[in-house]
Amino acid sequence: MIRSFTMMVLATATLSHALPAAAEPQVFVYKGAGCDGRDRIPRFEQVMGVQVVGAVDFLSQDGWPQMIGGAKWALDCWSQVPIALSISLPMLMKTETSFAAGLAGANDAAFAQVGSLLVAKGKADASIRVGWEFNGNWYPWAIYRDPAGFKAYFRRIVGILRATPGQHFTIVWNPSMNSGSITPENAWPGDDVVDAIGLDVYNQSWRSQDIDPAVRWQGYLTANYGLNWLADFAVTHNKPIVIPEWGTGTRPDGHGWGDDPLFIHNMAAWMRAHNTLFHGYWDFNASDYNAQLSTGLFPNAAAAYTQEFGPH
Repeated sequence: MIRSFTMMVLATATLSHALPAAAEPQVFVYKGAGCDGRDRIPRFEQVMGVQVVGAVDFLSQDGWPQMIGGAKWALDCWSQVPIALSISLPMLMKTETSFAAGLAGANDAAFAQVGSLLVAKGKADASIRVGWEFNGNWYPWAIYRDPAGFKAYFRRIVGILRATPGQHFTIVWNPSMNSGSITPENAWPGDDVVDAIGLDVYNQSWRSQDIDPAVRWQGYLTANYGLNWLADFAVTHNKPIVIPEWGTGTRPDGHGWGDDPLFIHNMAAWMRAHNTLFHGYWDFNASDYNAQLSTGLFPNAAAAYTQEFGPH
C-alpha cells in the first residue's frame, strides 16, 4: 500500500517534470573514507541484500598538502576494488574565503594532481562533485561571497580536470536543498562544463506539520531548490541527475525523522521516474546526522531500502 501511495503522489507532483527514465539508477553508498569505507561495504551488501556498484568519498579541506596526501591514501584503497567512485572535490581550503588566488592559478597543480591520481588508480570514470553544496554557508566556497567568482573558478577547475590524459570524468554541479540567500541558478557555470546535476536529500525539517510523513515529502518536492526544482532545472539544461548523498536518520537537535520507510519508497520512485544515474546512501553515523540502516537502528526504513534496491 505504501508503494502504491508513493506512485500516486509522484504522478501528481513530479512526473510532468521528468526526462525519459534512464536505466535503473546505480547503487552507491557512503561508509567512510578510503580503506575504512572500502572495508565496510561488503557487510553493508550482506546486511541490506543489495549489490553496491559505487562509493562516495570526500577529499580533505584542511590544506592543499593534506588534500593531496589524503587523495593518495584513499585512491590507493579504492584502486584495490572494482568499484565506481563519486569524489567530493573542495574548491578552497578551510582557511580560504576568496576565489582570487584560485582564479590566478595558485591551486592548478593540486587539481591536476588529483586528476592524474584518479586515472593512475583506475578511476578515470570517477564522478567529481566540484565545490558541492555551494549555496549553503558552511563551506569556504559558498557562493554568497562571490557568485561570479565561483562560476569562473568552477570552469577553471573543470578545464584542468578534463585536460588529464585518459580521463572520462563526470563533472557534477551540486547545490544543497533549500539553502542560502542566493539561488543556485546564479552559480550555473555553463552547460559545457557540467555533465550531471546533483542534489543532497536528507529526511530532516523544521516545520511542525512535518510530523506527517506524506506532508513532509511534499515539502521536499516543493522546497526552494527541492526535487521539483531539480527536475525542472535538469530538463532545462538537458542534464542527467545524481543524488550523491541521501538518507533518513536522526540529528542531535531532534530535526531528523528517523525510521521513515515512506521517505525511502518515495525517493526510490522519484529517482526511477527521472533521469537519475546513481544515488549514494549515507550509511554512516556522522556528528550531525546518523542515517545508518545496516545497524538495525531504523528497521522499517532498512526493509524499505532492501525492497527497493535488492534483487527482484
